[in-house]
Amino acid sequence: MTKSNEKDPWLSSQTEDESGSEEAKAPEAENAPESPEADKKPEWLIATGDEEVELESSSEGSSNSASEQSDDEQPGSEFVPTEIPVKDPNAAAFTRQSEAKFIPSEPKIYRAPKSPEEEEDERSFGFPEVPADTQRLFVAIEIPRKLKREFHALAGSFRPKEYERVRWITEDAMHLTLKFLGDIPTDKIIDIKNALNTAAQATGKFSVKIGRTGCFPSFRDPRICWVGFDGELRRLEQLQGRVEGQMVALGLDEDDRKFKAHITVGRTRPGIRGRFAEDIGLSWQHAPLKSTGKQVPVNAIALYRSFINDKGDTEYQQLANYELG
Repeated sequence: MTKSNEKDPWLSSQTEDESGSEEAKAPEAENAPESPEADKKPEWLIATGDEEVELESSSEGSSNSASEQSDDEQPGSEFVPTEIPVKDPNAAAFTRQSEAKFIPSEPKIYRAPKSPEEEEDERSFGFPEVPADTQRLFVAIEIPRKLKREFHALAGSFRPKEYERVRWITEDAMHLTLKFLGDIPTDKIIDIKNALNTAAQATGKFSVKIGRTGCFPSFRDPRICWVGFDGELRRLEQLQGRVEGQMVALGLDEDDRKFKAHITVGRTRPGIRGRFAEDIGLSWQHAPLKSTGKQVPVNAIALYRSFINDKGDTEYQQLANYELG
């Protein structure tokens, strides 16, 4: 059984050679003289005029294919690679949406309304404004510097988070305050000094004792952390009553609150309430106060001025000191 030339790969080269030889012979046949019988058309063929158009189109197609083949086979033509644009490093980079950074807005902090005690305390020490030709004054008893250091060191017994929730008072601001006078006109200060001298001369010297820690209004809801006093509190109350009476006689407002001898050491920051406040009160209640029971001599009263310096800090200036009679 023999294979056909079309399917046999071994004979495909031979068939190509034969077809090539036949094509090579074709031009020779074209140059050969035409026989008269070749020009003669059969009688049954009817001329329509389309024969010439078909011949022209076939001749044009063969010429175009030959020209394309010749262009592709030109030895001078070379492969030209496609140019890839270089990325500019200075150009702004595109940030994907998933890689964009989220910038949160500032958190809103709840600030509880202040109690009357807090407002008056801040007016006495942390005032924002003072009218012209006035001075902010208060009357107090000075305590030894050693005690001030100990009171200020009590804050070190707090845990870091509790410590940050309290605004601690500086040593210079620690006084046993007898009366807060407020903003006093400058021309009235001389009358206040004379009245304080009268109150001091009417009271003899005495001493009080350091008590324990306490909070206003309570340890469960602390607003102010303080250190109290014991001992001759009755004589201390008499001295405070004489100072109060002299100031009211000059036209100053009377303090309707009961006098409670204490030294303010710290104030809880606004918004600290609930469990956080209770933790502060518990820590202050068990603060290691070592000077409890120690006597503090009361020999004089002083008039102080509080003001804001150029750096924005509160300073205290003693304007007068009156020794007790």
